[in-house]
Amino acid sequence: MKFSHREIFTHLISIFALTLLFYFSVKHLTKNQHNIINFIDSNIHEDFEFEITNNLNDINNYLKKYLFIESHLLNRRNNEIDIQIKLKKSFALNKFTNEVIFHDNTTAPIIYFNQSYLDAIDLVDISKNSIHINNYLNEHYLTLSNLFNIDKIEYIDDRRYNLILSNGKIVMLPKVIDSKLLFFIENNIDLIEKSTNYEEFLDLRNFHNKTIRLK
Repeated sequence: MKFSHREIFTHLISIFALTLLFYFSVKHLTKNQHNIINFIDSNIHEDFEFEITNNLNDINNYLKKYLFIESHLLNRRNNEIDIQIKLKKSFALNKFTNEVIFHDNTTAPIIYFNQSYLDAIDLVDISKNSIHINNYLNEHYLTLSNLFNIDKIEYIDDRRYNLILSNGKIVMLPKVIDSKLLFFIENNIDLIEKSTNYEEFLDLRNFHNKTIRLK
C-alpha cells in the first residue's frame, strides 16, 4: 500500500503533536510532584491550604475574595514554595453562627481556620447573629477589657452590648460608650464591688441620665 506525501506528512505531524503533548504533560506532572509547599505559621485549616495550592498560578485574585486575609506572601526557591498568610485581627467567636468576627466587622466561617487558632480567641460572641462592632465599642473596647474580665459579649437590639464577665456577672452597657462612662466605671467599680451585694448584674443603660441599677 502506497501513501501519498501528503498523508505521510499529516501522519508525521500527528505523531509530533502527540509527542509534544506527552512531553509537556509529563513535565507539568513532574514539576508539581517535586514542588514542596510550606505554609509558614499558618492559622488556616489544611483543607483551605489545599485549595490555595490548587490556585497558586492565580493566587492574588484567588485570595482577594477572602476578606479576612489581610495580606499574603509567596516565596519560590528551587523546588520549594513558602506561603505566609496574615489574617486580620480577630475580635470574637460566635458558636451559634459558627463564625469568626474580626475587628473591621469582617466575618468568616470557622471551617477556614485550624482548631488552635479558634481556641486562642478569648472572647465569645453569644449574639443570635454575629455581633456588629459599632464605633463606640471599637474605640473603647480595650479600656473596657482592662476594667472588666470579659468572657462573653452580646449585641442587644442592634444598638448596645451586654458584657458577661468570667464570674458570670453581667454589665449592661448603654448605647453611648464614652469617656464619661469609662471615667465613672474606673473610679467606682471597686466601691461597687466592695460595698454592695451586686452579684447578678450592673445596669448602666441609663447612666447618662444619672441612674444605675444593680442586683
